[in-house]
Amino acid sequence: MTQSQSTLGLQLNPDVAHPPFAWQVALPDDPSWSVLDTHPSSWQRSAERLVDDRLAGRRVRSAQRREVLDFIADLVAACQRGGTLISLVQLGFLGGGILASTGLHLAWYDSSPDPASIATVRQATSRQGVTEEHDTPAGPILVQRDFASLVAPGGSRVGMTSLQAFLPLPGRTWTAVVATAGPHTELTDLLHELVVAVAGSIQAADDEDEDEDQPTDDEPPGPDVAADRYAPVEQPQAPGIERGFKTLRAHRVDPDQPRHDGTL
Repeated sequence: MTQSQSTLGLQLNPDVAHPPFAWQVALPDDPSWSVLDTHPSSWQRSAERLVDDRLAGRRVRSAQRREVLDFIADLVAACQRGGTLISLVQLGFLGGGILASTGLHLAWYDSSPDPASIATVRQATSRQGVTEEHDTPAGPILVQRDFASLVAPGGSRVGMTSLQAFLPLPGRTWTAVVATAGPHTELTDLLHELVVAVAGSIQAADDEDEDEDQPTDDEPPGPDVAADRYAPVEQPQAPGIERGFKTLRAHRVDPDQPRHDGTL
C-alpha cells in the first residue's frame, strides 16, 4: 500500500469516545469507498443516494438493491450501538461481476487510569476465533479473526468473516479498534491487510511531529517512506472493487471541530 497525504481533518461524531488530542490515520483512497452517514436523521437518505450512485448504469434487480440497503442499515445500526467514530463503506462489483459490499470502522476505547497495552486488549477481547499479533510502525497490534454463519437478507445463509485490529497507543490510555467483516472470500485477504495497515498508521500528532521521515504536502512520500509505514500487499489485478485496496491516504484528525454529518 502506498501513502499520500491530506491536510483535511475528518469530520467526526462528537457523541462517541475519541482522544482529546490530535492524531493521524490512513484510510482507503479510492472512489469505491465512501464515508458512511450514521446520523439518525439523515442516514437513510444518504444510503439511498449512495446505492443509486454506485449502481448507476448497471442492471441490478430490485431485490439486490433492497439487500444492499438492508446491509447498510445493519452497518449503521451496528455503528450507532458500538460508538464508531469513523465508518466507511465499499459498494460495487467484484471482478467476477458479483455485487459486493463491506465496511471499515474505527472506534476508540479509553482504559483510564490504566495505560493501554496488548495485555489489556487480550483481557478485553472475546476468546472466540483466532488472534494474532503484528508489529507495525505504530506499535504492536492484536488482530482477531472470527467466522460465523448468518442468515442474509432474503433468507439465504452466508459465511461471514470478521476482523478486528486493536492498537494500544504507546504511552497513552487509548486503544484504537479497526474492524471489518464480509462474506466474500475474494476480499478476505485484502481486508486483513487493510485493517493491519490502517491500525498500523494511527499515531498521536505529537508523535508524528517527532518523525523526521513523515512526508508533508510539499514533499510527497518516496517509496522508502511508504514501504516503512505500510506493509506492501500484492496489487489486486481484478477489474472490480478489489482495486480499491491499493492506496491509503493519511488524514490528520483534530478533535476540536467534530461534526456528525458523514463528510470529510
